[in-house]
Amino acid sequence: MRKTYTILLSLLLIGIISSPAQDNRTLETKIADILAQVPVNNLAYRDKLMEDLFSLGNEGFAQLASMLVPPGTGDDAATRMAINSMARYASQEGREKERSSMENNLLTAIGTAKAKPVQRFLIHQLNLVGSNASITALQPFLSDKELCEPVTQVYLSIQSEKAAQTLLEALKGQAPEANITLIKALGELGYKPAVPVLTGYIGLKNTSVQRCALQALAKIGDPASYKTFWEVVSHTSAYEPTMAISSFITYLHRLGQENEKKLCKQGITAILKKCKETSLLHYRAAAMEVYAHYFGEKALSLFYKEIKNNDKSYRNALLRTIVNTGDTTVTKKWISVAKRSDPAVRADIIRMLGQREDLLAVTFIKTQLKNPDPEVRITSVTAMAGLLHKAAIPELLQHMTTGQDVTETYQALLSLIEKKDLPRVKAFLQKSSGKAKAACVQLIAVRNGTEYFSLIKEFCQDPDPTVREASFEALSGVASASSLDDLINMLTSTDKEEYIPYIQKAIVVAIKDSKNRQEAIDRLFSVLNSPEKRKLMINILPALGGQRALDAVKDMFVNNSGETQKAAFKALIQWKDPASADVLYIISKNGPEAYKTEAFKAYIQKINKSGYPEEQKLLKLRKIMSLAVDATEKKEVINVIGKLHIFPALIYAGKYLDDPDVQAEAAMTVKSIALPTPGGKPGMTGQIVRDLLSKAMTLLSGPESEYNKAQIQDYLDKMPNDVGFVSIFNGKDLSGWKGFVADPLKLARMSKKELKKKQEEANKKMHENWRVNENSIVFNGKGHNLVSEKNYGNFEMWIDWRITKGGDSGIYLRGTPQVQIWDTSRRNVGAQVGSGGLYNNKRHRSTPLKVADNPIGDWNTFHIIMVDSIVTVWLNGELVVDHVPLENYWDPGRPIFSEGPIELQAHGSNLAFRDIYIREIPDNEYHLSPQEKADGFVPLFNGKNLDGWVGNKTDYVVENGAIVVRPKGGHHGNLYTEKEYSDFDFRFEFKLTPGANNGIGIRAPLEGDAAYVGMEIQVLDNTAPIYAHLKPYQYHGSVYGVIPARRGYLKPVGEWNSEKIIAKGSHIKVILNDHIILDGDIKEASKNGTLDHKDHPGLKREKGHIGFLGHGDVVYFRNIRIKEL
Repeated sequence: MRKTYTILLSLLLIGIISSPAQDNRTLETKIADILAQVPVNNLAYRDKLMEDLFSLGNEGFAQLASMLVPPGTGDDAATRMAINSMARYASQEGREKERSSMENNLLTAIGTAKAKPVQRFLIHQLNLVGSNASITALQPFLSDKELCEPVTQVYLSIQSEKAAQTLLEALKGQAPEANITLIKALGELGYKPAVPVLTGYIGLKNTSVQRCALQALAKIGDPASYKTFWEVVSHTSAYEPTMAISSFITYLHRLGQENEKKLCKQGITAILKKCKETSLLHYRAAAMEVYAHYFGEKALSLFYKEIKNNDKSYRNALLRTIVNTGDTTVTKKWISVAKRSDPAVRADIIRMLGQREDLLAVTFIKTQLKNPDPEVRITSVTAMAGLLHKAAIPELLQHMTTGQDVTETYQALLSLIEKKDLPRVKAFLQKSSGKAKAACVQLIAVRNGTEYFSLIKEFCQDPDPTVREASFEALSGVASASSLDDLINMLTSTDKEEYIPYIQKAIVVAIKDSKNRQEAIDRLFSVLNSPEKRKLMINILPALGGQRALDAVKDMFVNNSGETQKAAFKALIQWKDPASADVLYIISKNGPEAYKTEAFKAYIQKINKSGYPEEQKLLKLRKIMSLAVDATEKKEVINVIGKLHIFPALIYAGKYLDDPDVQAEAAMTVKSIALPTPGGKPGMTGQIVRDLLSKAMTLLSGPESEYNKAQIQDYLDKMPNDVGFVSIFNGKDLSGWKGFVADPLKLARMSKKELKKKQEEANKKMHENWRVNENSIVFNGKGHNLVSEKNYGNFEMWIDWRITKGGDSGIYLRGTPQVQIWDTSRRNVGAQVGSGGLYNNKRHRSTPLKVADNPIGDWNTFHIIMVDSIVTVWLNGELVVDHVPLENYWDPGRPIFSEGPIELQAHGSNLAFRDIYIREIPDNEYHLSPQEKADGFVPLFNGKNLDGWVGNKTDYVVENGAIVVRPKGGHHGNLYTEKEYSDFDFRFEFKLTPGANNGIGIRAPLEGDAAYVGMEIQVLDNTAPIYAHLKPYQYHGSVYGVIPARRGYLKPVGEWNSEKIIAKGSHIKVILNDHIILDGDIKEASKNGTLDHKDHPGLKREKGHIGFLGHGDVVYFRNIRIKEL
């Protein structure tokens, strides 16, 4: 008894604790709060809103309905969405109470609404929830011209006897001309009591009424209407407004459905007697279709007769109707009919026999391959292939060798022959001639019969021009590495220019097939070693690529004119990769005027389609922009830049917002770069981004400008108010920079007075050695480093740089050397490794991962991130330094300084820098609240890198202070905490993408499926259609396979959610957005087996890692902290 009281007391306490606070909002406020959340993409959350709306009762719906207004007089979109959602929600199975309530409220609102457009909208909702109760209430509106149609639709949705009866009564009370809608509806409902009234309308002079009445009578299908129909049909012709014959055929269908076969056949016979003229044959065919459908094989005797008709379209309509009717006996009969038919009819029957797939027809069809009529033979070829498939190959090859129907037979064989069938083709090839021989050659080529190269080569000398042409064309299909020398000899020896492209194409295939492609290319160059012979390579080299090939084509363009130059230019455009873009740039800049414009366009297309990183694409597009001669060319560049979602692209595009020629295009480009990409990169943030988007909004124009402006404004409204990137070089002067005085250790020992004096001296020297020219900081090769006035701790930076021949420079981070810059040709100092490395490192890697430098004289882009001592560098979009510590060069025994300036290194050579932007990463970007600190929580993620985590650091990356899983193809595993945890309070925020699936592994080992060897708390987009039929224990927040979570509390996809997972012994609690969605005991839940009936040994684990369990979707996590209990 004491235990019972204890349980009751506990339940009471739970009820008290969990009961919601009193809601003192007014009805209007409650409705407004709900409408503010409409529309809702999250289906579960939408259902929760519907529950809230229904809880407001009749008064709440009346208030909601009173907010509806006629179109054009106000914005009631949210109200209409809410009411429609309520109707859809109430129409679902098992919600009879809500359906009845919704129906009653709608009927009340329809009665009180004063505007007919509003009434029409409300009436439409009854299609979802209406019952017989609506029929009586809506009856008065059947006489209303504006509302009759939507009311009738409601009656059709209800489909009851009462609905039909009410429609008929309404029709009797008004002139038929006034409401054709009712006539149609009675036909749709198949309401036989309406037949007398509808029959009475047939004699009216109004053809619209006649047509609708006939259609309605046809759908009803009352046998008593036969006489009525025939009286009308017997006096009609092919084209008349009542469409009586068409309705009569529909009527015959209904008779067949109702098993009124005698009357149905009588009608069919009558139609066949009437519809003999060509203009009526489509009715005749429709009647025959009804006949076949309801009488099956009994109808065939008539088809055998009808097939003799001279109209081909009619014959084929009949054959399509009965193609699958009957068995072998029927096939025999059709063969017999075909034998007695003229060639046109025989061909149609053979086509049908091929589609029946009855092998009994093969013998007959085979004989027809020798028929003197071409149509019969060609149809027989297709039918043979359809019936016998590969078994037809010998017969069809034999037929092709006769020289008849070669093209059609070739097409049929093409669908049957595989490479293993080519010996058969060769056998027939030897005894063929002319077109047949040419077709066999083509078959061998299409199926890549490389072993037959010598044979095809021999036929290239065939005296028959048809065979010769086909053989040259076939060379690329049979070419291989072993045939390269033969092909090169053919290229140099042929005297027929028309065959040269075929040989060139075959040479490309042969070289690509070679194990050592470069050696094969060298053989080609060694043979074609004179200027005249080199011209033969022009069409070969674009498909092969490579620097030697490119140089050869470039030389042919530069050193020739006329057709050769034109061919070389075409080759550059057709080049298989973007390598030819550099040559196209030179032509656009200094080439012949006739080629400049086309070279400019081709260059942009090459860069756009290339696989270059976005940073490299931008550099190359900026390079060509300097050659743009008019607005059209500038627009071409700007539009392509709009596809690059990197910060420097935004900055560059933003510069053109002030260019009248392209500012509209620049505005769209700014929008495209800054806003999130669907299913891809997140949008950009910061004051510069905000300013550029705001400016772009004022410049948008065109038919979609308002939509684009709304998109931008919506994004700006939601954009975080962070500073983002700031420029530390204004492009005009050296404001924000100072001269170099000394290294950080020496600076620290100077007095303020001494430092001030030395700084003034250094600043004076700075202006002697550093200057601004064309928006760039330029160094003349003498003097010391250029130093930022501001110090930086953790940061992200973009900077462009350019050096001259033999150049050497670098970028100091926090006043410490350095991210290296140098001319990679200086092998004597080790520069061949490339720029970007941490040159002065001794203990950690100092060289870059790869060489990614652009040629001397071209601009390069560094993207540098420094967090604590860890540095990551991308050069021209290529990762060259991957999370490497930067050592303290000035004091090697101590950690690097916590902050310091950015320095541009002076190293005795000319160099330039431009577009320098930096974003400071706050040390407290991810901090604990004072209460969490007091409670003993610690952060698990520093917002900067994956220190403290182990496992998959390929797909899990850090972006803007969040851990993001970006699957790169293949499964690289999960990401786990280094430390193991037992009992804990784990808190985090997450953001889903559409259809995303992830999970939180708890008490998990590092190996095995964490959902079973540990536990998985599901992370899932519950609203995605693909997850509509999951088990309850598979949705978000569930202990996967064990305990299901409550649904309806996820925020819309794309918004941040907060979650707590509290594990204490076997008790698990999950709190989502301040709502408890799971509170259960895994031991109790699994004592009789788990819900998914699978083995979960991990439920017994008392300790393990916490992990993010990726399932191939993009998901964001941040603000991750934990308290051990």
